[in-house]
Amino acid sequence: MTMALAQPLAPDRPGRYGRFGGQFVAPVLLPVLDRLEAAFEEAWIDRGFRMRLDGLLHDFVGRPTPLSEAVARLLPTAGARILLKRDDLTFNGGNYANSALGQCLLAGRMGLSCVVTDTGSGQNGIATAAVAAHLGMASIIYMGARDAARHPGAVKKMRAFGADLRIVQDADGTLHAATSAAVRHWMGSSDTTAYVAGAPIGAHPFPRIVGAFQAVIGSETRLQLIAAGLMPGAVVSAVGGGSSTVGIFSAFVTDPGIRLIAVEAGGSGEGQPHSARLASGRTGILHGAETFVLSDENGHILPAGSIASGLAYPGSPPELADLVAGGRVETVRIMDEQARDAVRRLASGEGILISLEAGHALAAAEALAQTLSPSQAVVVMVPAAGDKDLDIVWPES
Repeated sequence: MTMALAQPLAPDRPGRYGRFGGQFVAPVLLPVLDRLEAAFEEAWIDRGFRMRLDGLLHDFVGRPTPLSEAVARLLPTAGARILLKRDDLTFNGGNYANSALGQCLLAGRMGLSCVVTDTGSGQNGIATAAVAAHLGMASIIYMGARDAARHPGAVKKMRAFGADLRIVQDADGTLHAATSAAVRHWMGSSDTTAYVAGAPIGAHPFPRIVGAFQAVIGSETRLQLIAAGLMPGAVVSAVGGGSSTVGIFSAFVTDPGIRLIAVEAGGSGEGQPHSARLASGRTGILHGAETFVLSDENGHILPAGSIASGLAYPGSPPELADLVAGGRVETVRIMDEQARDAVRRLASGEGILISLEAGHALAAAEALAQTLSPSQAVVVMVPAAGDKDLDIVWPES
């Protein structure tokens, strides 16, 4: 069976991580959020619920995922060992399957028969559609038009799982637009439908719920490192919505000797849209929570840009915003071409095809490894496989 879920970090006061988080929603939604929070807290301490979750994480999602070492020949010079946390090897949707499974089980426990969600790269949509089909629930998924055009394989897979996929044509056609549409849908049908948050963002209790279900990543990683007799110098993860990052960081936040590095998308070049809101965003309100966002001086949300659809989101998880503001988490910016090159090197050098999101983290880890000794290790979060990005990484093929 999979390793036990760790107790996630809880907000330091209800709905807040430091000064971030909260519930900035229409008053009509407050009772809905209160019911969701109460149902989750009850389920989280229910042994039967946790046993069913644990069993499905093993049998249906494919956990635990391995912690494997990238071969030394990938690096230009000697440096620290690089270890890959391989959530790309889960059955459907990468790391998103952890949270989709937990939230769909919770929805069923609450007597709801349908789930609605949003997706950027398609992974959260695939995970939600697959889990909903397995549990006999209906699923509605919103995806931006631009993202859908970039990931036709993900579109086909969601529809194969029986999802009602709705393409969002307005705004920028990316995850931001899809999230807004999914939340609007949920607001009008919350008596029968649960919103499945793909990331620890939005109004409380969604950051806590997603963080709790994703904590299995950090728990597994820590136990695997202990079994190998290793203590890493750093844990590196790329941040889009932040589900895998919050998940893997959760087991190491209280270890001050381990650096936690959040990698953000630098985009295609100077003056072009990027997604570095933790490093250069402003405090603002987005999708119901106070956090770091990409905005202008008037508070208007700016477009986010990245070669990796899953990183192109203008907001940040409240928990990560707090950890960055407090100095516990460092930020690094990686450009599109650096991420693409990292994906190509790993594929041709070791036969592992990772997503462009993971390519950002690997590129940052490769640079960091050169500053550390060969006796040290850097853990890289690999949230999803790279099949969805083949035409972007190798457009000439």
